[in-house]
Amino acid sequence: MTRFLWMTVSIAFLAGCVASAPARFYTLMPTNEPVAAEGALSDGARVIVVGPVTIPAALDQPQLVVTTGDHEVEVLEQHRWAAPLKDEVTSALAARLSRLAGDATVAAYGQSAALEPNVRILVDVSRFELRPQERVVLEALWTIQTNDGATESRRGRTNLAVPVPNDDYAGLATAQGRALDALAREIAAALRER
Repeated sequence: MTRFLWMTVSIAFLAGCVASAPARFYTLMPTNEPVAAEGALSDGARVIVVGPVTIPAALDQPQLVVTTGDHEVEVLEQHRWAAPLKDEVTSALAARLSRLAGDATVAAYGQSAALEPNVRILVDVSRFELRPQERVVLEALWTIQTNDGATESRRGRTNLAVPVPNDDYAGLATAQGRALDALAREIAAALRER
């Protein structure tokens, strides 16, 4: 009887392992659709490094973290980022700014050892809330620093909500990408005003 019970439990355990859904991976990098630059930047913004970017520790997880209530989140074990979320946001924001910045060289912090930037963009994300089937909320403070010593740092705040285009988790990543599009446009506009 004990041996039969042990075999039954073992088979059930193995069946559970085999039946679990495979992990899905998401990225915030923009698609390869062509985007026209929105105008030249100032002469002082020729080499731009994005970062460091800070993200709340509760969100900087390998898994997607979704808000399910006023004070409740769910960590989705089967839905993961292709890279650490902080790196995803940094690289995705740099890629978006590169498209908007015309002839400037834009790189992500940590991936630009050979570059000597004359502009650094610091971003402090205080909220990047994912509400399935509803919206993504982004709140971030950003600072544009120059190394010329003559130009004062420029600071800005971005607060926005982006509707989720469909009811799956890929829709959340799409909405997060659109939020980063808007953040990149605000920073690019500030760079052009310098």
